[in-house]
Amino acid sequence: MSTNHSFFEQSITIKSPASVVFKALTDADELRRWFPTRVESDPRPGGKYKFAWEFANASENGSQEGEYVEVVENEKLTYTWSADSGLTLVTFVLDETDGETTVVLKHSTAQDGADEKKLHDDHANQWGFFLNNLKGYLEDRVDRRNEMLKQITN
Repeated sequence: MSTNHSFFEQSITIKSPASVVFKALTDADELRRWFPTRVESDPRPGGKYKFAWEFANASENGSQEGEYVEVVENEKLTYTWSADSGLTLVTFVLDETDGETTVVLKHSTAQDGADEKKLHDDHANQWGFFLNNLKGYLEDRVDRRNEMLKQITN
């Protein structure tokens, strides 16, 4: 197995305390308001999650399930994520200053035999949208999934 791992990394600053952002990243009811259509979430090390995205065009529907690896309340969250090439890791690091929280997302993209550029580009486009949607939801209670992606949100 290769030890050379690369990451897609993106950060965003949200005008909300880390506790509010952390809840939005882990609580099933909150996740449903900005990310998947349906959610099960047990945010503790070894706990499982199931995310399902449903769209107006059902052929675009997708799901993801995995396991929480590291959960440090209001600071860090890591879980497994299945990609075309195999298992990857998603990590969110939260840093609050003066009531605003910077969220740094890292998603591992290096897998043996993977098309790293395609994997990186796919992650960048999807995570970029959802991080901005998280910011819009927490700051202004605006959810753009239906408008922009035709995602079913209720």
